[in-house]
Amino acid sequence: MTSAEENYRLLMEIQANRDFLLLAYRQNPELLRHAEPGVRLLFGLPEYEQEAGSLNPPFKTTPDSQRK
Repeated sequence: MTSAEENYRLLMEIQANRDFLLLAYRQNPELLRHAEPGVRLLFGLPEYEQEAGSLNPPFKTTPDSQRK
C-alpha cells in the first residue's frame, strides 16, 4: 500500500471514529452536558454549562499543549 493510500485509509478511520463519538454525544444528553467546550460548540451549546444557567462547574481537562 502506498503512503497516499495509507493516509486516505487513516483519514477514513478518523472520520468514522469522529462520527461514532458525535452520535454518542447526540444520544446521551448527560454525556454532552459534561463534554469539552469544543464538542459543546459543535452542537450549538454554550461553551460551558455555567453559561446555560447551571450551577455545576464544567469538568476541567488538561489543555492539549500540556498533554504528552
